[in-house]
Amino acid sequence: MKQDVVLAAIAIGGSGALADVTTDFESGADGWSVSGRDTVAATGNPGNGLDVQMIDVFGADLRNSTNSGFLGDLTRYGSAIELSVDVKVNSISSQFSTGEFSREFIVELRDYDNDNGFPYTSVWYSLGAINSSTTGEWTTLSVAIDDTSATALPIGWGGYGDEDPNTFAPILPADRTFTSVLQSVDEFAFTTFVPGFFFGFTDFDLQFDNISVRAVPAPGASVALIGGAAVVSRRRRR
Repeated sequence: MKQDVVLAAIAIGGSGALADVTTDFESGADGWSVSGRDTVAATGNPGNGLDVQMIDVFGADLRNSTNSGFLGDLTRYGSAIELSVDVKVNSISSQFSTGEFSREFIVELRDYDNDNGFPYTSVWYSLGAINSSTTGEWTTLSVAIDDTSATALPIGWGGYGDEDPNTFAPILPADRTFTSVLQSVDEFAFTTFVPGFFFGFTDFDLQFDNISVRAVPAPGASVALIGGAAVVSRRRRR
């Protein structure tokens, strides 16, 4: 299993953090699939990437529940982290309608411990709309979590696992916090399935590459090298 950017650790505020973890698909899918499809092709950014076509489905769910680098306690990467993926949309359409569609694309961290009748508990963040126009070329979508120890949901983040009794909107269960979900991730996903919404039949032609969790150094923090090894540079993107 190949996970690049693994030679260096970043010292944040004087305490060590784990090295970045990245799947670039050069050694296979590394546990990633799109709604169960894990076709790796030489169409990535650059090199290999995940290349998926789906007909008449409700959404696209890029997920991983087996690669330990992306699961478990994500606070182990440091007090601030960045979640990132490269996306290329060839088409989002439907045989029941004309023209191209847009779909909201979120990153979602799922914990399958839930006592409220929901399939899982999660925290999620919208990375914006994807479509063949604005993300028709390789585009890096990412979000930074400035404080992995935060108990309340940061601005822009949503929760899932219970519902508001008045609005019926999805919310975090009362006994869960943002950090408690970060500390027990069973499935890491980038997905068009936004909690609380329903979707019609759609055709997807999508490509993904360079999925990563990256420690974000605090301002002025120094970089500590392991055994004198040089920091591996992040790959240049087209």
